Amino acid sequence: MRRRDFLRGAASAPLALTWAAMPLRSLAQAAAPRIVVLDWGLAETLLALGITPVGAAEVADYNASVVHPLAPASVADVGLRLAPSLELIQALAPDLILVNSSQESQRDMLERIAPVHAFAVYTDAGAPYRHSVDVTRAVARLCACVQAGETLIATVAQSLAHNRERLAAHRAAHAWPLYLMRFFDTRHVGVYGARSLFQDVMDTLDVRNAWRGNTDYWGIGVAGLEALAAPDAQLLYFDPLPPGVARTLAGNRLWQALPAVAAGRVAPLPPFWGFGMLPSAARFADVLASTLIAGSASAVAPVRS
Repeated sequence: MRRRDFLRGAASAPLALTWAAMPLRSLAQAAAPRIVVLDWGLAETLLALGITPVGAAEVADYNASVVHPLAPASVADVGLRLAPSLELIQALAPDLILVNSSQESQRDMLERIAPVHAFAVYTDAGAPYRHSVDVTRAVARLCACVQAGETLIATVAQSLAHNRERLAAHRAAHAWPLYLMRFFDTRHVGVYGARSLFQDVMDTLDVRNAWRGNTDYWGIGVAGLEALAAPDAQLLYFDPLPPGVARTLAGNRLWQALPAVAAGRVAPLPPFWGFGMLPSAARFADVLASTLIAGSASAVAPVRS
């Protein structure tokens, strides 16, 4: 049976049954499938597993937002995540196409090219870290690299445990609850909270979130700057700032009046994709712990103009 024929059949069978029925010796000898991936969380997971997809959506923006692991130049850009080029995907002759559950509307068109597998990490139920573990295992089975999947899961868990220990040794670093936010414009922000991957990491690191407002199933709430007025909080925001914000923030009276800003308990974080999987979780844990520990040793750096 040709690899493409086998994988097309696999698309109509439960993943666990399909791969469990395949002898381990055959699985180990199977060639890695040619994969096109339209979701950045799945893309970072493939790359962390040592699988380079033949194509991905919005590759340059992926590299700028996810940062690590970077997609190599060999990965073809197949267009927008929600409107990819079917012609480009077909030309790549993929064996599999991976999407997230919110991209299901594209399934009928994509399945004319190759079997489509959709994975749900962000849902109304939350727990994206736990879902990321489950999806990592499923993707590793698809790519015949089960051990690499288990290694990735264990490595990320160890990274989170290490950073929890780092923060425990610097209790002042997380004495203040924090707002974790991204600017939309000069007055509106997205604040990460319940159901976000960042919240799952903060819980594991024993870092308190100052945001108690509603969030969508991506784990983000939209708010005005005035909603970030807790007197006993610190504030971390993600770079890059939108151009209009970067030019005017230093003179924004509402921003400067926020207790965290006025007290100097504010710092930037490097770019992050807010809807990632295990690689993003590990990187966020490292950056968050380092930022909080640096801020506890001296005054947290004031916001840049």
